[in-house]
Amino acid sequence: MQKPVNSFTGFLFLSKPCHACATSDTYKSGFPQLDIRFSMFVLHLPRQLRFVVCAISLCLSFVASANEIRIGVVTDQNGINADVGRDYLAGARTYFDYINANGGVRGRKLTLIVKDDEGVAGNTLRLTRELIGSDRVDALFGYTGDENIALVAKDTQFKSSRIALYGPLSGMEIGDAGDSLVFVRPTYKDEVRHIVQHFSQLYLSQFAVVHMNNSFGIGLAGEVATELKTRNMQAAAQFELNPALSGLGALTQRVLSTKPQVIIVAADTIAMAEFVKKVRAIDKGVNIVGLSTVSHRTLMELAKADYAAGTMITQVVPNPLVSATKLQTEHLAMIAKFRDEPPSHLTLEGFMAAKGLVKAIERINGDINRASIAAAVSGTKRFDLEGMTLAFGSANDRGSRFVDIAYLRKSGRLVQ
Repeated sequence: MQKPVNSFTGFLFLSKPCHACATSDTYKSGFPQLDIRFSMFVLHLPRQLRFVVCAISLCLSFVASANEIRIGVVTDQNGINADVGRDYLAGARTYFDYINANGGVRGRKLTLIVKDDEGVAGNTLRLTRELIGSDRVDALFGYTGDENIALVAKDTQFKSSRIALYGPLSGMEIGDAGDSLVFVRPTYKDEVRHIVQHFSQLYLSQFAVVHMNNSFGIGLAGEVATELKTRNMQAAAQFELNPALSGLGALTQRVLSTKPQVIIVAADTIAMAEFVKKVRAIDKGVNIVGLSTVSHRTLMELAKADYAAGTMITQVVPNPLVSATKLQTEHLAMIAKFRDEPPSHLTLEGFMAAKGLVKAIERINGDINRASIAAAVSGTKRFDLEGMTLAFGSANDRGSRFVDIAYLRKSGRLVQ
């Protein structure tokens, strides 16, 4: 657990405004009892002295702000996609920690303000408005959840702020031309195209799609249908997963009765794990493929090795467990140094996104602020991450189109 950082710890009792300002998250010291004592202390000061203390604390606040680059993150840390959100954020934190350990960006530390939306889209929007308003962040980074990100993208307050939202973890087509969303990963359409191409080259043509009844699941089922039609292939049988996962046994029987060679699962990790267990109890051979937002470690933990082994997951980054490029080598070394958890494709994706954002900020001439960061990540740009290249253009709002497929071994290791 990271300790709260305050560049003015020696003056912490002054780094608060007057009582009227004391409720702002911007001024929270990270020590709740001290915050309360300070507020009571200010309230009992003479009126004139109270204004002096308030003025000093505001000055200190602005100085502290000038010494940092504030990056706001809203992600699922305790909800249905917590495993995904935690891994992605761990990878990003690792790179930001490395930059801070080496002096920051032009002497300014990268400060992450992280808020947990528990996977609820309404929470995502509310917390985003807090980050833009009272927290005064310079950029937004790495959100999770398709519907959560889509809700933020449509918000008038988000749009009017012109703040950049960099690296949201979604393959859905979200946002409008000229908006400030910057995706570094491929679309779900790209992932589906790769899945169909991979198996068609193996002369497998009978697909089934099992999907959740949400924007992700329905959208992906539609992408599969479109891709198969484009290739003049047989249409895939489609099956809807109950949100409560009730009737899963009967659903599995219906799916297998169509004799699919490949089952594409468009669901969160927990739902996919439960489905995999049901299928493997009956059929050990059918190919099961999940999308890149599935956590292979959680899948292995829930489905157990005998059932999870052989499951395939699309990847939008190179193999996170090998040192084939400088990017992969950096990721492995820094995860070992700064984190106490194993690397994964999601930690590498978060690491890569963080590196891309820092590269953009480093190119800024002049002040580093909300407007200059948004300008630095928009338009036609290329960023060499020494293992992957993020390339953005007028007709491409996706920095990378890289897709691969990995399969899960009984040992829990993903092999690409």
